[in-house]
Amino acid sequence: MPANFTIRIGLALTLLVSGCAIPTKSISPEGYLEIFGPTSALNKINLPAEWFVDGMKKKSFMANHLRIERIDGSPALNISTGSQNYVFAKRTRASLLAAPFLSWSWNVPSFQGNEYPIRLIIGFHGGDPKSGSWGSQPLVYLGKITPPFDRAISIIWHRNGLLRGTIDHTTKLPKYIARGGIDKTDKWQAENIDLARLYKRLWPKDEFQKVKIMFAGFATRKSILPTSAAFADFVLSK
Repeated sequence: MPANFTIRIGLALTLLVSGCAIPTKSISPEGYLEIFGPTSALNKINLPAEWFVDGMKKKSFMANHLRIERIDGSPALNISTGSQNYVFAKRTRASLLAAPFLSWSWNVPSFQGNEYPIRLIIGFHGGDPKSGSWGSQPLVYLGKITPPFDRAISIIWHRNGLLRGTIDHTTKLPKYIARGGIDKTDKWQAENIDLARLYKRLWPKDEFQKVKIMFAGFATRKSILPTSAAFADFVLSK
């Protein structure tokens, strides 16, 4: 292959990467990162570039599964299930040590089965010693919707109230039961968890100081009977 051709290809890739940087949201100097809250730019017309939809076409999601409501003057995100699984989340790439606490409010309706099909999902990268470094790979995002991650946690509402605060690690994607009980449904519930401590419980041998939160958002399982839940004040902080 001629040398000048190789140079041209390398230059083209460099320009492609520099011109199409994937937007992410960083933690403020005060140790605060709003995923969704009062200052969110998210709306039905404009999906900010740092948000992504994986598992469903973005146009279909925006039209059929997303609503922005106002509850006591503050915005609330209403998400509904569909005929397929999907993830709706925000790219963050934030140090877990810099913002170890996760807080949010949710209003979940009464439901059948053990687990409500809409839950939070947090993706991480850097802690698993077996995972290679991707920070020096300029093309890591190309062709991908979901940011690269080596660990993830699903945060769920379980039917059994006695299971609150426990972890189900029987599946590849661990599930943390943040809330339980049908008697708590159909009303707003505020949550605050130590995400860093939860990570250590799950993966005690990981290189904790290297862990970055790559994305934070919502995951839904397909449902025959559509259902929806509302979320507000979804924040990472120290």
